[in-house]
Amino acid sequence: MKKKDLSKIIIAIVILFVIPFFINLSFKIDSIGLLAAEWTAGDLLSFYGAVLGAVITLIGLAITLNYQSNQARKDDEIKYKPILKLSAVDVEYIGFMGRREVKIMFPFYAFNHDEYKTQKKILFYRQMEDTSDFHLIFENKGRGEAVEVSLDSVGIREVDWDEDSHLYIGASVPMSLGEILVNEKADIIISLPNYLFLKTGREYYSIRIDLVVSYDDMFHRNKKQ
Repeated sequence: MKKKDLSKIIIAIVILFVIPFFINLSFKIDSIGLLAAEWTAGDLLSFYGAVLGAVITLIGLAITLNYQSNQARKDDEIKYKPILKLSAVDVEYIGFMGRREVKIMFPFYAFNHDEYKTQKKILFYRQMEDTSDFHLIFENKGRGEAVEVSLDSVGIREVDWDEDSHLYIGASVPMSLGEILVNEKADIIISLPNYLFLKTGREYYSIRIDLVVSYDDMFHRNKKQ
């Protein structure tokens, strides 16, 4: 039993039994004629009936207030609910908004004793800077502010043209996107090096990238992914 519960039980015993006992004892004082009386069974029944009625009233009031409070919370959650949707995927976007970039890269390989290793590495990273960008535009289409918006994870699941390229994500997650107000947007940029698309004989390329974006409402009660 918790100490808090034990304290409540002791207080209830004092109110229901100890205090009435002393009240009854005070009515037996012979020195004051007006107080010379003794509680009967009817008096005790009236007293505990009044106490029971007060307890029932308080319980009913507590239940009502708790219901109203829960209902108000649900109404607020609906009234100010953010809804974050992927509204567009563009190759170019110039709108002013919060931006985060996720680079798709693959490691640099060279033999340990290659005398041109340094030059090759410089050329390699120059090629990695020449990218094709894809803008994932997320828009808050709800009725309330989206807070603690975060790119929780991003991973490459499938590459159909080069399974041995060992592509990896050149960004650390989670990545905060801050807050997105109603009708405002956020941009997650997926950057792919053009060097990846130099293979001949292919008309299209397919790569699967999984992203998990999470956000909460302004009351921090309804976190979603």
